[in-house]
Amino acid sequence: MARARRITLPFFPHYVRQSAVAPAFADEEDYRAYLYVLARAASRHHLSVLGYALAPAAVHLLLLPVSAPALSRTVGQVNREYALWRHIRERRNEPIWAGRFQSCAFDRPQIWAAMRYVENLEAPVSSREAHHQGADASGVLDLELWREVYGPVRWARFADIADPPFESALAKGAVTGQPLVEMAQTRAATR
Repeated sequence: MARARRITLPFFPHYVRQSAVAPAFADEEDYRAYLYVLARAASRHHLSVLGYALAPAAVHLLLLPVSAPALSRTVGQVNREYALWRHIRERRNEPIWAGRFQSCAFDRPQIWAAMRYVENLEAPVSSREAHHQGADASGVLDLELWREVYGPVRWARFADIADPPFESALAKGAVTGQPLVEMAQTRAATR
C-alpha cells in the first residue's frame, strides 16, 4: 500500500506530529536532549521552530521551513539522533518512533491558532512558558515574529483561546499530509 504524499511548502508554517511506540521521554534529561538535538537540526537545515509540546506519547512541533527538503531533513535528523542518544543511554535498541512523522502546512495568519493549540495540549514540556515569559531558556524557539505581533503581555490575553474547527482541520491535515492553504490559493487566484 502506498503511503500518503506529504506536501511541504517553503515559507509556510507546518504542524508536525511524531508518535512514539513507547514513552519517548523518561525524565527531564530526555526532554533537554530532544530540545538540544532539535535546535541543532533546525539551525543546520535553516528552519525556524515556532512552538512545541513534548509528551511521552507524541511530539508536536510548529516549524517554518525555508525549503521543501528542510522539514523532512530536520525531523529525520532529530528522530535519528535522539533515538541514538536514548539507545546509548539505556543500552537497548528498541524503536522509539512509530513510523513516519505527520505534517500539515497552513497559512501564516493561522500561526497563532496553531501555536495556542500546540501549547494547550497536555504535555510536560512545551514552549508555553517561553511565550508567557518572553524568553526561551532552551534556545530552540525563533521568537522574532511572535515578539513583533504579541509579546508576553498581549499573548497572555490570547493564549487560552481555542479554535475547534481549525484545530480539527489541522489534526486531519497532519494525517493526510495535505496543506490547509485555501486562503493562500484563493488570494493567488484573484491577483
